[in-house]
Amino acid sequence: MKSFITMLGFFTRLPVPKIEFTEERYGKAVKLMPLVGLVIGAILVVIVFVADLVGAPALVRGAIVLCAYIFITGGMHFDGLADTCDGVLSGRTREQSLEIMKDSRIGVFGTLGIFLAGLFYFAVFSGVHITALIAFPVCGRACCLISASLAPYAREEGMGRTTGAAGGPVSFAAAIIALFGASFLTAPIYILFAVPEEQSVALLALVPLVCSLIASAAAVVVTVFMTRSFKKRLGGVTGDTFGAVIEVSSIVYLLVFTLFYG
Repeated sequence: MKSFITMLGFFTRLPVPKIEFTEERYGKAVKLMPLVGLVIGAILVVIVFVADLVGAPALVRGAIVLCAYIFITGGMHFDGLADTCDGVLSGRTREQSLEIMKDSRIGVFGTLGIFLAGLFYFAVFSGVHITALIAFPVCGRACCLISASLAPYAREEGMGRTTGAAGGPVSFAAAIIALFGASFLTAPIYILFAVPEEQSVALLALVPLVCSLIASAAAVVVTVFMTRSFKKRLGGVTGDTFGAVIEVSSIVYLLVFTLFYG
């Protein structure tokens, strides 16, 4: 429990009991990252339910959910996405790319990366079915574990090194289990929060389940492709690439879910 609270305090802005941070405790808790995503998803489900209940317009709904997501997570993975875009797309050598990613300043590619990610999030949050919100944060963080399991850590030191060191068969298996578990959660969420007209056919609860499994598979494929690219370009993964994987895989999940559900 202390390890989980450590992860929750590290990866979100949620108020949690203060527990001393140690690399050992963090390393043991890395496999619990998908559970952090589950907490984030549960909060977003409640927010969207209230927004839909009061009849908030689609664009207002999208803006509220996007702001809530950024506030809960502190936008820390957007930072990793921006640094990764600046480094990987710079066209420089491996060493220069890694140095660019350490620079606290943001470049053109990083700015574009954040803008496009925000644009996609806003678009899907405006119309995605409520059931997808419980699973997409789990999917993003499970994909981070998958990425850590498929490539070595590219730096000699760094905050993400502990996450990278936790990768392996156990983390990979935990990620796959989390993906299936989150997908199956969409069915009860559908039954609890779907509008009365949709509840008339109970079998419709299987639709978001199937859509979630397909979307999760698509996110994993993109994660594998990204990780192979990082391994070729940077020699492995870093804390920044983990942030990029979380955000990109989350967006892929939401996009595919929305397309299939529609």
